[in-house]
Amino acid sequence: MMSDKFNINIGGVDPLLGGPDFTAHLRELEAKQKMLEEHKRQSAQMFSQMETAPAHVSQTPIWDEVDTITGNMSESEFAEMQSNPDYQASLKELMSYVGAMQLQAIRPMVEQSKEGKAILEQHLATVKVIRKSATAKVDKQLTLFKEYTEKYSNMTYDEFLKTKGEK
Repeated sequence: MMSDKFNINIGGVDPLLGGPDFTAHLRELEAKQKMLEEHKRQSAQMFSQMETAPAHVSQTPIWDEVDTITGNMSESEFAEMQSNPDYQASLKELMSYVGAMQLQAIRPMVEQSKEGKAILEQHLATVKVIRKSATAKVDKQLTLFKEYTEKYSNMTYDEFLKTKGEK
């Protein structure tokens, strides 16, 4: 009887046939698995920190306090506050600043839109025309006043203007 010997290679690389080294792939997968588990642990830690942190931290705590105070006032209390000259002056200053900030923020959007640019160009043309007439009027007034002070200071300025046909 003839005995046949078979070598069966289970796992690893066959020394005669070669082939892929599954051990290296297994190590690579284990390393990736560890990285994934570490990432999951970090994500869970960050999530738990977010849950314990305040849900909303206001970017405008002073505005919020003003809103809380005025929101809790009765209509008559609020009307009384609005009639106070100090409140009116404070609100006017605040609204002036807010308007300037809004204008500064919106200017690029206006100029970059087709309609806004057309309106702005028309406004520029109007400003240039009015500037010329305003400059001419002021120059005329200064010339008249200079003439008055140099030659007609013996009469009132109103009388001088009447003689010049300005009033």
